[in-house]
Amino acid sequence: MFKIKLAILAAVMLASISPSARAQQATQAGVGAALPDGKVAVVNTQAFSGGIGELRQKYEAMDKQFQPRYQQLQTLENQLKQLETDIKVKCPQLTPDKCQEMQNNYEDMKKRGTRDFEDLKAEYDRTIDTATKPVRDKLYQFLNNYASQRGIILVINLAGAAQSGSLAYWNPGTDITEDFIGEYNKANPVPGAPPATPPPAKKP
Repeated sequence: MFKIKLAILAAVMLASISPSARAQQATQAGVGAALPDGKVAVVNTQAFSGGIGELRQKYEAMDKQFQPRYQQLQTLENQLKQLETDIKVKCPQLTPDKCQEMQNNYEDMKKRGTRDFEDLKAEYDRTIDTATKPVRDKLYQFLNNYASQRGIILVINLAGAAQSGSLAYWNPGTDITEDFIGEYNKANPVPGAPPATPPPAKKP
């Protein structure tokens, strides 16, 4: 899932700087001694792929495009499981050469499956990144406008904060995920798309 450019690091750094140092840095930056007043909010970007209509449409199209190759990998995985079972059951009854042949076939199939999976994943990642970039750019700009209109000076990405361990606590009342998704979908409707209810953000 993509990561919107958010200022988590800035929040952590500000918390560790003394008030006098903050004022000095603010003055050097040309903004005066006072820091801007405003609200801090959190957003669960993991909900965007299913909640944002434009993104969901892109992912569904890519999933459909890659489905045949995914099914081929599923078939190969089932064949590997069957061959693994055959080796365990039949090898004691076969000559060492025959048993070794089955094991070699298994290893060859496993290597081919791993290579095909890695190739498929790399191609899917590149394709989905290209397909969703225009939407992600719109989301970033929309988030800037959304925050500015509501007096929000800092938006923390819950997904990134949870992974990095940089957020120890957040008040559920600061979560803008559902409202942001609703506002974006209202401003950027997808024709024929059913309404989606984003999953609730989870506390990291």
